Amino acid sequence: MPFIGLAFFIQLGFAIHVIKTGREIYWIYIIMFLPGIGAGLYFFTQVLPEIGQSRTVHSAKNSLIKAIDPKRELRQRKAQLKLANTLENKLKLAEECLQAGLYEDAIELFQESLTGIGEGDPDTLLKLAQAYFANQDYQKSLQTLDQLIEINPQYNSTDGHLLYARSLEELGRKEKALEEYKVVAETFPGEEARVRYALLLQDQEQFAQAKALLKQVIERSKLAPKFYQKKEKHWINKAKKLLQQMEI
Repeated sequence: MPFIGLAFFIQLGFAIHVIKTGREIYWIYIIMFLPGIGAGLYFFTQVLPEIGQSRTVHSAKNSLIKAIDPKRELRQRKAQLKLANTLENKLKLAEECLQAGLYEDAIELFQESLTGIGEGDPDTLLKLAQAYFANQDYQKSLQTLDQLIEINPQYNSTDGHLLYARSLEELGRKEKALEEYKVVAETFPGEEARVRYALLLQDQEQFAQAKALLKQVIERSKLAPKFYQKKEKHWINKAKKLLQQMEI
């Protein structure tokens, strides 16, 4: 008996799904008058494909594949470039090399992508600067960002601005880095820029300013929606830990 009741609620749920999603009304008759078979048919032909197209499911599937075979995407990108040597395929392979830690390969591919129709492209220049930074070539990262702004003065990227500040910091130009962090901390969409700014303030023994900034990060996070708290969890926790250490 409990099984019959459960089957009825499954049928009812699928019937409601038919109405809500605007599917053909005949599905209700199939579901309700072919117990078990009708619901199964509806699930496998209508619901399952819809789930498969979900962004969340697609992302989870890609993450699982990457965990099992981390080089799979890299091999596919290389094969695609070999098959069709296009700018799009070159950029995709360069991005995959950057993600895989093959920084020199990424740099070479991004540089090649900046010739011909891709010359001066700001997004590619930013990616090249990121690849230089990841490869610990901070001077070239800085030079590439300067080149980006020189060619594209109207281009605006908070990621690029943060990278500029970080490159200055790595090169030991702390005062200039503080100036850049101060500006980007006001506009950066996440908490990373503010926490990095606080860390450099602490390094320069500007403790009062560092504490005030960290408290701001923590208070902002309390008022932020759940999805933001989840996305910024790493930097929020880092701010809390750093503030706790400074107040001991």
